[in-house]
Amino acid sequence: MKNLSLFVVLSFLMMADVSYLSAQDVEQLIKAKPFTVNGTLGIGIGTYSSNGIPARQRAFSYLFNGAPTMSVYGVAFPFSVVVSDQQRGFRQPFNQYGISPTYKWATLHAGWQNLEFSPFTLAGHTFLGGGVELNPGKLRFGFIYGRFNKAIEEDPTLANSFGQTPAYRRTGYSAKIGLGSDVNHVDLIFLNAKDDPASINKPSLSSGLKPAENLVAGISSKFTFFKRLLFDMDVSGSIYTNDRLSDTVPNIQLKKVELIRKLVTLNTSTQLLAAGQTSLGYQGSNYNVLLRYRRVDPDYKSMGAYYFETDVQNYTVEGGLRLWKGQVQLNGSAGLQNDNILKDRAYQSNRKIGSLNLSYNKPAYGLDLRYSNYGITQDRGLNPIIDTLRVARTNHNINAMLRYNITGQTISQGFVLVGNVQSLVDLNTFTAAQTESDSKTLNFSYQLGFLPYAFGVNANINYTIADVSFGKTIFYGPSIGVDKQFSKGKYGLNASISYQQQQNNDKDAGNVMNGNLNGSYRISKRNAANVSLNYLKSKSKDATLPSFNELRSSLSLSHSF
Repeated sequence: MKNLSLFVVLSFLMMADVSYLSAQDVEQLIKAKPFTVNGTLGIGIGTYSSNGIPARQRAFSYLFNGAPTMSVYGVAFPFSVVVSDQQRGFRQPFNQYGISPTYKWATLHAGWQNLEFSPFTLAGHTFLGGGVELNPGKLRFGFIYGRFNKAIEEDPTLANSFGQTPAYRRTGYSAKIGLGSDVNHVDLIFLNAKDDPASINKPSLSSGLKPAENLVAGISSKFTFFKRLLFDMDVSGSIYTNDRLSDTVPNIQLKKVELIRKLVTLNTSTQLLAAGQTSLGYQGSNYNVLLRYRRVDPDYKSMGAYYFETDVQNYTVEGGLRLWKGQVQLNGSAGLQNDNILKDRAYQSNRKIGSLNLSYNKPAYGLDLRYSNYGITQDRGLNPIIDTLRVARTNHNINAMLRYNITGQTISQGFVLVGNVQSLVDLNTFTAAQTESDSKTLNFSYQLGFLPYAFGVNANINYTIADVSFGKTIFYGPSIGVDKQFSKGKYGLNASISYQQQQNNDKDAGNVMNGNLNGSYRISKRNAANVSLNYLKSKSKDATLPSFNELRSSLSLSHSF
């Protein structure tokens, strides 16, 4: 009887528009409860008033919301209900369901799925269909087939608006065959997908939509040598025909091309592009080093992935050092990046990327320092560079944090000082005056806790300077807050108030004061209440900005089941 019930559940998921569920062991699935319901329900009301500006929300609002989840043999079906003065609805937030039951070394995929065989082939594209993964011993096998895009007709009435983008129905399959384990393996991956030109009416020329087809083959490998030397490589080639209906190429008679022609349409819109990445690293007991290389041809595409950064080549060195039982850690990276890898662009951009992190942490105190440097320059490609337009910039970023804690049996104290300096330096004297910028931020916070009384006080002060081409702005001000818990957390109160002063080009621009009061009460194990009050007062000395104040309040009740 259990087997029959399980068959009915699986059949339903296959027929329906079946959130992704992680692989489930079939034996555990059978033992699960046939049917359960749990979730939360909530109701709330709010008030709003303002003076000096038009109201930014309604004077009175209400909201009822629920998030019930129904489970059938361990398969969850989440729903949500929202009823308010502005919105009413009943919806299933994840209306795509999939199931991946596992038994020993076999996994079956059905419904909506999101899988990755390698970074440049099948790499996370959502599809509706089925598949299987088999890993007996050293064998690594996978196969999926499904619909990658749903057919969407063009709507002429939405031609000049942000309507739904038309699309052809796209179906395809992907296969993986390899040997090894998760840490040592070689996989061959193959993907073939295409659009059906007959799935929708012929779209207008202005839509730019054309039926495409794609064939991708790749190798993915990972190895660990001597337990410390790490190597991985992913290389793929993609034959992408942008328009299946374009003119064909009948004069090519090479045997290899004839074999490929049986798998994918070849014509004047076909592109053959490649992508790859590899890394070699060494993991020592207290240090590590890693070399990376990545190259992606311009306009490289795979129908098994959504997006790639293309026309890019990266060289990166990364390393880390741990001392004094991990109390001191030093990590850094440096890299070079360039585009125009096929040498067919007017200009070539070169980027230098570097970062260094140093941390020293003990239970009572610690220090973190971070520095990063991102630079970009241009070289000539097919055309010479005009000096007045040449891009040559460097972005420096320095961040530091100091912390110190004093913890006693009755009182705890914490001090945190955070500083940040960020600057953009333009090496082109013709454009520096318009592009250079500099900002500095300093924040000091203090926390005081009275442990026996579940009472705490926190205070901080912030100072920020932003200096850009059109002016200099300064923000500074303090804030203070208190928090008190009663009856071992059964109910509590917290309040805070902050003040911020602003200066524009050394002139007083006004200030903002913000106050908050919040209370919570746990009525029972499954029921709770929350109340909040917020007051905002903005005093502006800028003629273009009004002075105003706002008052908000809310009360909410929640129940879990």
